[in-house]
Amino acid sequence: MTRIFALACAIALPCLAQDGPARSPEEEYARRLAEIKKRLAEEHYKVGEFLHTVQMYAWARDEYNKALALDPDHEGARRRLGYTRDEAGAWRFDPTAKLETQNRKKGDDAARTKLQYEDRYQKLGRNIAKKWYDLGNYCKSNKMEEEALAAWKKAVEYDPEHAASRRKLGHVREGKDGPWLTPFEAKIRKEMKEGVKSAPEGEPDDEQTEVEKDLGLKHEKRRSEHFLIEAAGLNQNALKREIQFGEHAYAMFHKLFAQEADLFSQPYNFVVLKDKATHVKYVDFYHQGPPAKKDLARKSTGMGGFPRSEWTLGDSQQIHDQMVHMTVQSLSRHLAGGERHWLHEGLAYHFTKIVLGTAGTLCVDLTGTSAGSDGKNYQDPEHWPLVIRTWVKEGKDPNIYEVFNCTNLGELSGAETVKAWSMVDFLITEHREKFIEFMTKLRGQREDEDAKILKEVFGWTLEDFDARWQAYARTAY
Repeated sequence: MTRIFALACAIALPCLAQDGPARSPEEEYARRLAEIKKRLAEEHYKVGEFLHTVQMYAWARDEYNKALALDPDHEGARRRLGYTRDEAGAWRFDPTAKLETQNRKKGDDAARTKLQYEDRYQKLGRNIAKKWYDLGNYCKSNKMEEEALAAWKKAVEYDPEHAASRRKLGHVREGKDGPWLTPFEAKIRKEMKEGVKSAPEGEPDDEQTEVEKDLGLKHEKRRSEHFLIEAAGLNQNALKREIQFGEHAYAMFHKLFAQEADLFSQPYNFVVLKDKATHVKYVDFYHQGPPAKKDLARKSTGMGGFPRSEWTLGDSQQIHDQMVHMTVQSLSRHLAGGERHWLHEGLAYHFTKIVLGTAGTLCVDLTGTSAGSDGKNYQDPEHWPLVIRTWVKEGKDPNIYEVFNCTNLGELSGAETVKAWSMVDFLITEHREKFIEFMTKLRGQREDEDAKILKEVFGWTLEDFDARWQAYARTAY
């Protein structure tokens, strides 16, 4: 198997020499592009052959399909997928072909193969990125600006560490060893960190709220264009600060995802309660779910939702993390919808980490007691890059299928939440435009269609997503 894998990893991409009469720049570009695609198709086919040899047939089929997307006439890939040529030489699928379609390896054997698979992609990426980079330079020298940018983006897609292409695209490092950021992403992260002080402060409000009326409470209240916050135990200065955090998160989300319309249909009402006893009273009055979920809500420190979200103050006088987290989570639900917890939670933590450097809202059990927990505390986001780097190095990161397909928030473990944050961080940092398209296409669709929509928008299977995320993690963290 080692020899086969080594052969599969060998990449020989000869120089793209020009033959025949002189071509126009557009013709030469088309020729070079076709040559890169053809050779890249062959490399995906080789990966497929490696995977087929080690009985990972489902993964192999993905590689053969990638080869055909690049070179529809690839002989080997066509035959592996059950095609034969008819009398006229056209490819026809043979319905009688006996095809292996399921992976055979399981557990540790599958994990070891996955590491080999990913190592193969890294080597492929480093080699093919140089070809895309050279193509981009050719286009630039011939004033084909859009084609140049597209080629350099391809170079980065295949090799996230390709610094020369990054610089051509105007990317900059965040810190000494942080992720590469587009000019837009660098600017918006700076705004996210520094802009809260200039966000709207709202005005005091005296009108009795529904919660006050229903539960017989008296709260201090403050209202802005998008928020109504009512609290027991906080004064107007504190409420002004929380309104600013909410409005700031709201504005940054709309800017990041290019949303011109107001995603909130009405002001978001944040209720800050004094103590646990009042929280239980609130849950008993408003919770509409089944007994098991109601009992879980009673034991928590807050009850989310839109248009109203509740939090128990307890001994803490700060609810900044809760304001940002629940605002972004609600906006994510309005934009993409559904029980897509990796997405909604990952986005919420993306914002709290950048704006505040915190991850204090326990919407999922980050203290290590939830289903499938590894018993570790992941509440300090400063440690997440090291955690992820270690996972990727040792092949111990949470399973992409379990993270992506989780529709029960109580089953999303702390480790899975950290990976969800990083998956979102990757999509925002490297693929913001497609991420926006992906989120909007999710709206109104069933969660079991998400992988199909991922493939439609990005061209990735979940395995591809995982491999590309890991390549990003190695570079960014």
